[in-house]
Amino acid sequence: MDRDGLIRELHELAAQMTKAERLRSAPVDASGDASLVDQYGFSSLDALEYLLILEEKFDVVFEDEELTEETLFSIQGLATYILDQKAGQSPSIP
Repeated sequence: MDRDGLIRELHELAAQMTKAERLRSAPVDASGDASLVDQYGFSSLDALEYLLILEEKFDVVFEDEELTEETLFSIQGLATYILDQKAGQSPSIP
């Protein structure tokens, strides 16, 4: 799984979930500053619902002890978590 492709897919899923209007030409923020709250208006409940969608789509499990602010609200944190789980590693979330 390609990290940039995963980040784009995470953005697309978030936009679909919130029915957010994103311009197709708008660049995906791969800098680590992408906040689900800032970009899509996610509440804590939205973030948890989003995690459930991601668990099903990517066949991963978000463990309770790994649900940090970084994991819940950051596209970069989510991508790292998913890629680490897919590689069979313990997630490397700070």
